[in-house]
Amino acid sequence: MKKNKNAFTLIELLAVIAILAIILVISIPKILDVIETSKKDSFKNAAQLIADSAEKKYTENEAFGEANEITCDSVSKLNKEDYNKCTIIFDENGIAKVSILGRGKFKGLKVIEATKTSAEVIKLEAPKYGITAVEYINELYEYDSDTNNLKIDNTSDENMRYYGSNPNNYVSFNNELWRIIGVFKDNVKLIRNEKLGYLSWDTSESTINNGNGINQWGESTYEDGTTYEGSDLMQYLNKMYYGGDTTVTCYNSFNNVTTTCPKNSKGNFLTIDGTSKSLIDNHTWNIGAVETTKKADTLAFYNAERGITIGKTCTVSSSDYKCNDTVTRTTEWTGYVGLPYVTDWAYASSESTCETDMYVRDSSNSYACKNNNWMHWSSWLWYMSPSTLSAHFSWAIYVVGYNNSSYTAGGYSVKPSIYLKSNVLIESGAGTSNNPYILKLGE
Repeated sequence: MKKNKNAFTLIELLAVIAILAIILVISIPKILDVIETSKKDSFKNAAQLIADSAEKKYTENEAFGEANEITCDSVSKLNKEDYNKCTIIFDENGIAKVSILGRGKFKGLKVIEATKTSAEVIKLEAPKYGITAVEYINELYEYDSDTNNLKIDNTSDENMRYYGSNPNNYVSFNNELWRIIGVFKDNVKLIRNEKLGYLSWDTSESTINNGNGINQWGESTYEDGTTYEGSDLMQYLNKMYYGGDTTVTCYNSFNNVTTTCPKNSKGNFLTIDGTSKSLIDNHTWNIGAVETTKKADTLAFYNAERGITIGKTCTVSSSDYKCNDTVTRTTEWTGYVGLPYVTDWAYASSESTCETDMYVRDSSNSYACKNNNWMHWSSWLWYMSPSTLSAHFSWAIYVVGYNNSSYTAGGYSVKPSIYLKSNVLIESGAGTSNNPYILKLGE
């Protein structure tokens, strides 16, 4: 007799699979809900514990007469990789209110003014089109700063910056690709993706600073009262590139050596079109100079760039550094088109040490700040920052990856930079090179 073997028929097997699929469809959302709830509860509890610890520290400091400079870092119950920003505010009764913006496992979550007894977790959503560029980028940061390569810098201004080798910060502007450097108060700052050409920061006739130029960017006056409109590069960028004045002369060497101003493939001078000009803020740029001894100090450099310090060094004993111009240097200039700052380049690196040291070395003993840095260029590039080393020196970034002062008359790569008006909107796009953000002027 032939024995029957017990086994699933094909129909039975398919039925079992179908039942399991139904169970999964029903159960997975519930499991995800449980995980999400657990995550929110954990985040909420952490915020309450921080508030409780902060109040205890506050009371302790009051008792011993110590300053109440209490931060989340000193009382935090979270790992640094779990939050982007954490603030503590005390009311008049010493009650702590804690706000936290999550990241990592808490990305997309936010706690606002939690106390030791209560806290509410807000689930953030990705930004929608049609809001200002400032709002859009800020919301991108809150929603998921890591994926979007956004960070708040370590300056007192707490600027929002794009960092890394190739973040999604491309913008269609002037029918070209530009990139977003970051958010600076009420304005988004852009830089052209490709260079315009090789030009002098400034040059001069041989009787002024030996033909090396003058490192004053914008409008100023000579000591005898005559008008000085600014460096050669400032005049080109604002009179020709922005203003369309084709009579402007371009320079790219010492002793006023001229060159043809940048042109497109059709032989026309490069200019900014009317639509794009309507988006550009007539911005007040700071242009202070840093002492050469502090060239590695990112924060010192940043503060100098913001006009906190300005200098002019004329060393008459050295023919190389001799200067005889009488231009009065200023710490700010108002105009439409400028250059990036040296610190813009430093903060564009993913190397966190570059936030304090621009000359740091990596494991191969190479300069580290060029690593994973979307702003690093394959040729020497001019920046807006003058130098105190001499009256005709300004700062450039060298190919090997460090900042160095150089003769303003030298012909280096030029990438213009602008600030958008505060009411410019992001209308569409993903910020990639193939699908850049599209801008529109708001009301």
